[in-house]
This record gives sequence, structure tokens and C-alpha cells, in this order.
Amino acid sequence: MAQNERIETICSTQRMDLVFTIVSKGKGESVLDVFRENNILQNTICHGHGTAPSSILEVLGLGATDKDIILSFVKAENSKKILAEISKKLDFSKPGHGIAFTVPLESVAGIMSFKFLTADLTEEV
Repeated sequence: MAQNERIETICSTQRMDLVFTIVSKGKGESVLDVFRENNILQNTICHGHGTAPSSILEVLGLGATDKDIILSFVKAENSKKILAEISKKLDFSKPGHGIAFTVPLESVAGIMSFKFLTADLTEEV
């Protein structure tokens, strides 16, 4: 089997989502705790500053504009469970506590990149 065919096979059998979580500055570590408890170790935390007018922030139920933005790679079959745990731990049912959403990853270039994202570095390339 050619290497390109192998990548297609791996990508089509293991669907991945990129989970975006946006919370108030300083709450990012609590989000990372949820991912770590679920053995999801490919996470990146960035710091953001919103620029939306206060009227829009009010409609969205957002308070302070300094945010922690967490990007995490999750197997698609686990996404709903992870979102539910984050929502519960950070009380997303209350306005201004945060938001989390997923974006499906359709493809990843490079077999080693894919293995890194899926934490499967045991198999020979």
C-alpha cells in the first residue's frame, strides 16, 4: 500500500474535531483540566482580547473582553462528552461563563502530524 493510500485510510477511520473553548482570562486552566482528565493532551491556550461593541457583548452575555482561547484536538466520538463536561465544570448555562464549539477536521497533511494529533505514535510509519 502506498503511503498516500495509508494516510487516506487512517484519516477516514479516525475522525477528529478541533474544539474551541473561549472563557474569561484565568479560566483556561480549568478547561485544560477537563481535557487532561480525559487523556486529551494536544491542547493550545492562547490569550485573546475582544473588540466587539458593548451592545453586542451584552446580547451575547459576555462580560470582560480578555479571554483564554483553548484549541484542542479530540476524537469526534468524544466531542459531545467533552463539551458537556466543560459546560458543567465552568457553568456555561450562566451568561458570560464561556462558549465551546467544534469544527470537524476533514484532512491532515502528513502521517506524523496525524499520529501526533491522535496521540498514536506507537505504529511504524
